[in-house]
Amino acid sequence: MIFLEKLFNWMLVIGLVLLVGRIMTAVFLFLNVPFTTFFKDTNIISFIILIVGAIGSQMMKGNKK
Repeated sequence: MIFLEKLFNWMLVIGLVLLVGRIMTAVFLFLNVPFTTFFKDTNIISFIILIVGAIGSQMMKGNKK
């Protein structure tokens, strides 16, 4: 169970980092500043990682109580 808890926490952190990257990409594209399209290309994957990490972390918190 400890492994799953750490896995979900890391997935949540990675998902949040990708979310910040997507926001930065959107801002730079809006300002017409050249920026990498990596975060734009991985849009669906980062959403899945963020959602699975958030749900998994919440489920692990529920198991501790």
